[in-house]
Amino acid sequence: MSLQIIKNVKISGIAAAVPARRLSSNQWTCFDSPEDCARYVENVGVEEVRTNDGSLTCADLCQGAAERLLRDLSWAAEEIDLLVFLSQSPDYPLPATACVLHGKMKMRQECTCFDISLGCSGWTYGLSIVAGMMQTGSFKKALLLVGDIHPDSEEHRKYVKPLFGNAGTATALQYDTNASDITIDTRTDGESYEAIIRRVGAYREPFTPDSLKYKADQHGQIHRPIDTEMDGPAVFIFGITKVPKAVKNILNVGHKTVDDIDAFFFHQANLMMNEQIRKKCKIPAEKCPYSLQKYGNNSSASIPLTMVTASRDLLHLSSREIVACAFGVGLSWGTLHTKLDCPVISELVEI
Repeated sequence: MSLQIIKNVKISGIAAAVPARRLSSNQWTCFDSPEDCARYVENVGVEEVRTNDGSLTCADLCQGAAERLLRDLSWAAEEIDLLVFLSQSPDYPLPATACVLHGKMKMRQECTCFDISLGCSGWTYGLSIVAGMMQTGSFKKALLLVGDIHPDSEEHRKYVKPLFGNAGTATALQYDTNASDITIDTRTDGESYEAIIRRVGAYREPFTPDSLKYKADQHGQIHRPIDTEMDGPAVFIFGITKVPKAVKNILNVGHKTVDDIDAFFFHQANLMMNEQIRKKCKIPAEKCPYSLQKYGNNSSASIPLTMVTASRDLLHLSSREIVACAFGVGLSWGTLHTKLDCPVISELVEI
């Protein structure tokens, strides 16, 4: 059974951090002409992303978000019982980045820490794991740190269009017997794992000097073997078929309709796919916020980043009923329904 109905756990707050440096899509050198760039922006939706000079890691961004959120909640780092770092951009192959952050944030030794390797579906999957561990009361306060970073260099921009951004987020959870239920449905299609894949750099295909050479893959896309490959048509079909069904299922479980929900948060894949999903779900545009235009596709961070940058006025210290669906690499997807009860939504942190 992929469905969980989690009790006694409250989402107390959400924060996000991005690099301060902005880079507009028309600054990339991968476009053949201004018209080509304009068509890309119109279809994909990305107008700019946040980038850095390589000095920032995902852990740095997550730490910035976490420290801001702890201040806004008036929580001490020593109060955290459970710290989970979810990313495909760890600081090191080992140790776990959660342990690194535990030390940097000066948390107490009686704190459980571990990493989860997951991509676009990560925020909903992470919540299912962290909240599931908390519902008996063994852990009182937890932080779920979610995010990713992506390659950024002058050479990279010659070949790769500006889709992916850089962000780290923090979600605070608290044991609370009065909390609204969190319903989460997590699913996987592992037979399609090659639809989004980074083939080189682990044990199946170790890194070699050739891993850094740009060349065309089987889909005609130019990148390095160490970069991520994506079968665009397969991923598009996956998104517009699986996600509407997932949203319908989660609404049916809660005996809800689209009209009952204040906001729907989707992974920020690309504008064309997300609009197809929204229309198939018959969701009004005003209930479906975007962060894609200003921040790009931020993998596992995209939903909490959207909450912070596009819906803070709606969610901050308010009681709102939401549905969230994250989907992508794996292929995997996770759908969530809950009532957010006056969470703290921190202002965006820029590093």
